[in-house]
Amino acid sequence: MPSSISSFDQDPLTLYSKTLHDYTLHLWTESRRVAEEKAKRKLARMEEETTPRNSPTTQRPRSP
Repeated sequence: MPSSISSFDQDPLTLYSKTLHDYTLHLWTESRRVAEEKAKRKLARMEEETTPRNSPTTQRPRSP
């Protein structure tokens, strides 16, 4: 059993485990950010496709 908290923090397996945890958390967080951005772009594209544009068939006639 470690004699103090600081010696526990210096344990190679503990340091490796923490480093690996931090690294995988970073990768997971980044992949979620990318996935959310992709979903937002897809939603915006879908909304753009369903929104009528200013074309001759969708414009209201002008009053004289």
